[in-house]
Amino acid sequence: MKKYLLIIIAMFATQFIFAQASLNAIKSLPINYEDAEVKPEFPGGYNEFMKFIAKNFKTPEVEGLSGVVRVSFVVETTGKISEIKILKDIGSGAGEEAVRVVSKSPNWSPGEQDGKPVRVTFQLPITIKGY
Repeated sequence: MKKYLLIIIAMFATQFIFAQASLNAIKSLPINYEDAEVKPEFPGGYNEFMKFIAKNFKTPEVEGLSGVVRVSFVVETTGKISEIKILKDIGSGAGEEAVRVVSKSPNWSPGEQDGKPVRVTFQLPITIKGY
């Protein structure tokens, strides 16, 4: 009896092991910024994006705080920003501030692949120099 139960459990488990992601799920995965045929763009270009970050980022007032905060986000097919994540944080609220500022970004022009809009991941390093 135990032998049959083990076989049934093994057969049931293999249904999940060999399941494949649907084609829609694969198509909706974001591609890397560098791999996009047409890269997403902030209104006015990259320099304007850096100005936007510099204008809106409030550096935590912590003596000696310096380093690089790295944030990733997805530019959706509509140009909206989503899935903002802190990849590297230097503490004292700098990472959370980076997320706040990126979330305030206006819509971008979306990236394209094969003439169709696609979701694109973007990584942003923000350098903070201590007082």
